[in-house]
Amino acid sequence: MESSEITIYGFPFAAGSQYSYNDFIKNAPEGIRWKSLDYAGRGKRIFEPLMTNIHDIVADFLEKLVPNLHQPYAFYGHSMGSLVAYLLTVEIQKRDLPMPQHLFLSGRGGACIPERFRNAEHMTQQEIIGEILEMDGKIETLLQTPKLLNAYEKVLRADLLALEKYDYTLGAESPLMIEATVLIGSQDIYTPEQAWMWQKEFGTPIDFYVMNGGHFFLFDHHQAILNIIEKNIKCDVIT
Repeated sequence: MESSEITIYGFPFAAGSQYSYNDFIKNAPEGIRWKSLDYAGRGKRIFEPLMTNIHDIVADFLEKLVPNLHQPYAFYGHSMGSLVAYLLTVEIQKRDLPMPQHLFLSGRGGACIPERFRNAEHMTQQEIIGEILEMDGKIETLLQTPKLLNAYEKVLRADLLALEKYDYTLGAESPLMIEATVLIGSQDIYTPEQAWMWQKEFGTPIDFYVMNGGHFFLFDHHQAILNIIEKNIKCDVIT
């Protein structure tokens, strides 16, 4: 990696994979290397067992990323991914490791907002479909391909179980002293007021954007989001 480059590690939403960020990878501006990551059990890690505890997911990423933290980096996470990015940053701070230059958190209310208990272990397939529709997810292809729907259901159920294990008390003992940008959809499943609650976790003012659209607004606004990332990364370098 060029010394002037910064790596953005992208953490996907529930049931997502590194391929969820293809538009970000293809259109990343000069000086930004976008590296999307997979949770176990999907994407390039499809043969690994699924994890059903978000704190285990964080520990898994911490072990994998520690050797690379000496290079400039930032985190971007959407929905479940924003929670993973935040918790991972907390663990990095606790261990006095090199901190990310910036956190980009999108599609979720603040860390203090608990996850909804869905009883994911016992959800029917129809309830899983309803969950996707509630988040404005595209499901037409899944419904036309039962084998694909069954595979997706297995991964989403594991991620919902993982989110149910989220424990806010395991978060930061003190505010994170890094820059953060929060993005939320105007018709998201979280309100802008809930998203603003991320400010509680940081010792400096967050940058805040409301994007037009629902929970998956990132697909319609990938270029605008990349522009926001580029602007903030440049500001961080200057300051």
